[in-house]
Amino acid sequence: MNELCELELLKTAVEEKNKRYNPSLSMLTAPYHTNGYHTILKNVDWVHPCRESIEYALALLDTGGAECEERAFAIIRQVISLQDQHPAHDTYGLWSYYYEEPLEMMAPPDWNWADFIGKVLVMIAKRHRARLPEALLAELEQAVCHACESIIRRNMGPHYTNIAIMGSLVTIGAGEVFGHQRYLDYGLKRFEAFCQYTQQLNTFQEYNSPTYTIIAIIELSKIRQITGHPMALEICETMLDLAWSMVGAHFHAATRQWAGPHSRSYSTLLTKGTLAFLSLAAGIPWREAEDGPMPYNLEWFKSGVNCPEKYRGLFAERTIRDIQEIYYRSQDGYEKVATTYMTPSFTIASASKEVMWNQRRNLLAYVADNEGKTAYAALRMLHDGHDFSAPVFSSQQDQGHILCGLQLSVNGGDTHIGLDRIDGAVEASDLRLRLEIGGAAENVGAVPEEGGAVLRIGSVRLELYQLAAVFEGGDGLLNPSPEWTIGREDGKLNLDLVLYHGPRKKIDIAGLHRAGLIFALSMEEEQSCGGQAGLSPAKREAMRVSADGQTLEARWQPADKPLALSLTLKPDKVETLRGQA
Repeated sequence: MNELCELELLKTAVEEKNKRYNPSLSMLTAPYHTNGYHTILKNVDWVHPCRESIEYALALLDTGGAECEERAFAIIRQVISLQDQHPAHDTYGLWSYYYEEPLEMMAPPDWNWADFIGKVLVMIAKRHRARLPEALLAELEQAVCHACESIIRRNMGPHYTNIAIMGSLVTIGAGEVFGHQRYLDYGLKRFEAFCQYTQQLNTFQEYNSPTYTIIAIIELSKIRQITGHPMALEICETMLDLAWSMVGAHFHAATRQWAGPHSRSYSTLLTKGTLAFLSLAAGIPWREAEDGPMPYNLEWFKSGVNCPEKYRGLFAERTIRDIQEIYYRSQDGYEKVATTYMTPSFTIASASKEVMWNQRRNLLAYVADNEGKTAYAALRMLHDGHDFSAPVFSSQQDQGHILCGLQLSVNGGDTHIGLDRIDGAVEASDLRLRLEIGGAAENVGAVPEEGGAVLRIGSVRLELYQLAAVFEGGDGLLNPSPEWTIGREDGKLNLDLVLYHGPRKKIDIAGLHRAGLIFALSMEEEQSCGGQAGLSPAKREAMRVSADGQTLEARWQPADKPLALSLTLKPDKVETLRGQA
């Protein structure tokens, strides 16, 4: 990144933040939003966020202006005052999300905030300690130490990538900046364990995540900036090389999207912020006319983020890529595989076995339409409109062809994979599987066919085949023979398989004798389909489905490799269905 260019972007971003500064509380204001857990504020429109405020304080100091110092110092004092500094408390070392919601009101508090805010305090001390008043520097050091103690108490394992890195940053930073050897020793040990864990599969636990890979790159780059320890620097280089190689390999130039599957994602289409990051760090074009002014995240400044030259060509390359990677392996050898297939005009990807959490993108395609805009296709399982985590998705993929299955678990999550698990049943007025077509969906054509549908997105043809659906036993509420329907809503085209729609009732999943479905997707260039109007007879004839009292099986060979799925029909624990019992 060009530092002079960045400084101007930083100043512009700070000017926007200035408009939301509340001098009476020495914090920024922000519109209230909730992710559905941790924060439970009601009837609140505006709040004062701790994290955004302390990041703003660092940015004020980074702009270099002496006139910003007093405001920055006031914010630092205020945020430090909101930390739980009582060692006897469970929340020792933490901050709440908002001034309006103390830790004791949260349900539950977010232990990550020791890392998220602690790292900013470390960066303030590293860059600007000479400018801080002596008393404030002492307060800041104590706050960092409290955060370190929280991090050490929690001792999060190496599987939680961004927290493994951030916790290392806070503790290594505390050790090197303030001379606390105990924290340095802990941080180096934690960082080494994270590296060793990641190298087992040569991928991050949050596989191919647009959100968490970017976070990993930023935090690794920061550690590289603050540390002088040879081992820490070597780990930074190794992990940054891994991260950038994954990002480059999955970037689809025609759509300017990050190809799936995504283990954790908060937006199916890349946000302007992510595109701006990739533009600054990897050189992808920023289209001012389409994208508008480039947004700038305050924490990018002086982070040292820079894509290695050897990977930059991947971001412009328009060719065929076929990627298969193991992203999970259990102790007994069970493996999960991510498959990504790219052509110059589209990409389609799948995960071999995953729950249907709203942060997963288990089946995901991006297509560049004839007008140069991007449409996506993403599979979702909906419970009264929100993503239902409990079902388990299975797939096998060859090129643009995917054989897919779905099973129901009795103890998986509802809105979240772990915080609100169901207990054999779920109350619902609507339960449906949805293939959602979004982005530039207005020109997408969809034609229902017997047993499926055909979609055309620009020059690309997507065929959907329903092979089998079995829902028997229990209270009989689930549709025993659902069929795909086509509809439009909120600018999206939806292909829905409705399992239940009616009065809100308790659906007894554990009571079902048999429950499962298998379907298939095929994505190809229209010209390669020979002008075929409906679903391909040849592909239909290549499909074989069988079911008995316990198992639903399907076989299909649409291209080079035979695909096969075998699903246990009796609903079971989610750990068993996804192979992690």
